[in-house]
Amino acid sequence: MVQQKLIANIRRQLLLQMEHLQIAADRTAGRIKGEAGNLADFMDQAAVEHDRAVELAIRERERKQILEIQETVLRIDHGQFGLCVRCGEAITPKRLLLAPMSRLCTSCKAKVEIHRNHRGRCIPPYTVSEDYAA
Repeated sequence: MVQQKLIANIRRQLLLQMEHLQIAADRTAGRIKGEAGNLADFMDQAAVEHDRAVELAIRERERKQILEIQETVLRIDHGQFGLCVRCGEAITPKRLLLAPMSRLCTSCKAKVEIHRNHRGRCIPPYTVSEDYAA
């Protein structure tokens, strides 16, 4: 069965990706614990703090990605992988190959994006028309 082989391959890839993310997170935690916190130069200390903040932000994004991978693996294990969580329709295999953690079909994703863009739209400031500017 090709579909089951495809799903098994996606599952393996996701677990491998999660393992790499966890190794990177462990490495970062070890490095941060080992860094010296008492630098004489304030500029050096600021640079170290900035680098640490950037690295922690990256690790936070990766932590969220690990959670998404875990959720996707659970959906695979429970036979719910490839079904849109909004409408219940099948997500295309092409979409799943490109973005295996997709929870929405293309149609529902487009609707969500339209709603998100509409909600976050900026209203242009009021401008005086040329008729009244003189």
